[in-house]
Amino acid sequence: MKALLYLVLMLCAGALFGQTSESSKCGLDDKATLNDFEAKYFNEVFQKRRKEFDFTGKNVGYFSGTSGNSKSTKSYYFRYLKNGNNGDMDVHRWNAGGTQLLVLTEQEKQISGGYDVILVSWSKLLKTGKTRAKLVKKLRGKLPNNGYNSLL
Repeated sequence: MKALLYLVLMLCAGALFGQTSESSKCGLDDKATLNDFEAKYFNEVFQKRRKEFDFTGKNVGYFSGTSGNSKSTKSYYFRYLKNGNNGDMDVHRWNAGGTQLLVLTEQEKQISGGYDVILVSWSKLLKTGKTRAKLVKKLRGKLPNNGYNSLL
């Protein structure tokens, strides 16, 4: 029964990606602003959690690691979505379920220097209150359209 459920989930996730973006056009740079393919991908995988938020044209900050405090990049995020065998997105390894979505308030956007949302991957800790505020401040001073250097 578990095997059947797993198979159904794999087929559904595969169909989901088939409707999203072209993987070869995602994560090509580390600019904060998403291209149309990246925005489409995020809009679909976060469909249930993003409410009315639309990723199109948005600036995204990335963090990862066990504590979720390590600054990351768009290219790093998408590199780990791709399956090493065929270069396609592997939504089973790193999808919306494993990423915290932090849509920033207007005040947080100003503090961050223009970011609209933060994605926190592989963190065991939820980013709320003071820990969320620290992430917003870590983005400050970075130019959203120029991306930022990876610390990885």
